Amino acid sequence: MNKGLKGLEERVLSQNLCTACGACLSLCPYLRSWQGRVVKLHDCGLDEGRCFAYCPRTEVDKDGIYQKEFGQKYEKNDIGPVRNILMARARDPIWRKKAQSGGVVSALIDFALRKKAIDAAILTPRDTDFLPKGRIIRNREDIFNCAGSSYVSGPTLEALHKGPWQGEEKIGVVGLPCHALALAKMRTAPVEKKGSIDKVNLVIGLFCTWALEYEKLMVFLKKRVGEGCIEKMDITSPPERLFKIMMADGLHNLPVDEIRPFIRNGCRVCFDMTAEFSDISVGTVEGIEGWNTVIFRSDTGEDLFKKAEGEGIIESQPLPADHLNHLREASLLKKGRALSTIREREATEGING
Repeated sequence: MNKGLKGLEERVLSQNLCTACGACLSLCPYLRSWQGRVVKLHDCGLDEGRCFAYCPRTEVDKDGIYQKEFGQKYEKNDIGPVRNILMARARDPIWRKKAQSGGVVSALIDFALRKKAIDAAILTPRDTDFLPKGRIIRNREDIFNCAGSSYVSGPTLEALHKGPWQGEEKIGVVGLPCHALALAKMRTAPVEKKGSIDKVNLVIGLFCTWALEYEKLMVFLKKRVGEGCIEKMDITSPPERLFKIMMADGLHNLPVDEIRPFIRNGCRVCFDMTAEFSDISVGTVEGIEGWNTVIFRSDTGEDLFKKAEGEGIIESQPLPADHLNHLREASLLKKGRALSTIREREATEGING
């Protein structure tokens, strides 16, 4: 089996399974990002390549990754390895107002930069067209510009490959589960010239049920809410489940079911809702506004959080048992949906093959 660009095209790109995470970009002259998609410019004759090895939608050696990342073999469970789990929020209301939910991610990145735990961070701002792209961040002002969620996947990891980096910089990355998996594959891939992955010493993963295709979503939103500048997006908890779009002319509420047709196919085969390959995983606390669910998965993540809490940057409380149970159920449901989708695809391929 080809494990280069040809294999990537056959197994991922042509199957419409690409998540547009950016793990393959700026490594190869034949791949580019365009309007939320990865496109091939030319064929490549290599039998093996980093583009295939790093992609989160090619084969995954879970035992190898878990041993490298967490010092243990992979075990089937609901939300991945957990050292501790709680609910938290940033104490400074400026983060809670600007960022998503409790503002924990933005506050932690700001704290890590100020304390020199990292020298730079790769975050995902939205340009005026709301297309997510990876950007290297080194100060608080830039963190503000990246706060919030867009529910659209973007090539965040291209920024890691492009740099430019100087010397022995320590890098933090904030991304979705597919980004975190791609980073874990970079660390364990048996390839030469791994790039800048050895500089990454902090990964904050974001809970993700699915991400949307940029082009299709933008066409839909222009028809439904107009062509004004989108300031913020959010999705409310059940049973309401509204897609909220804040624009200059006010707030627009749409049923979440109206945007489901734009879910990326690559998300439909994803087993990971809680970014299991991160140092810290962060999501919302459904039904408790202004708080984040936080999962510690490594010494690095837990130590950073404890220092931030000790200096009054973050405050935390135990996560109520019913919320934890709901999180586990939601994660298992995503795994179940992914398995069903994969089986359906395999059955269809078998019939057509």
